[in-house]
Amino acid sequence: MKKFKKKICTISHLEKNNYIKKWVNEWKDEVIIFRHNGKIYAKSSICPHFGGPIVYNTEKKYLECYWHGLQFSAENGKCSNQKTFLACLDSYNFELKNKNIYIIKNENS
Repeated sequence: MKKFKKKICTISHLEKNNYIKKWVNEWKDEVIIFRHNGKIYAKSSICPHFGGPIVYNTEKKYLECYWHGLQFSAENGKCSNQKTFLACLDSYNFELKNKNIYIIKNENS
């Protein structure tokens, strides 16, 4: 299994913003990095419903599809406002190194 790392942002950049989104061409995915209850999370920012953009709602503390209003748990990526919609947002591991945030993806070789 190969492990791929991609630099997304710096810690200071994340501290100045509610969330950071970055397209990762190699994975054909846009990643959203955000702080939730003091912890950093990394998820896909593409809604599994119709591919709409996902944003982090800082007031209500959940991820939300901008197009259709689907809400997703910040911790586990599960849809929280539609019981019949079972798809989750993909989660990514990350690494903090020299004040940079790297997203990690394991791929089968």
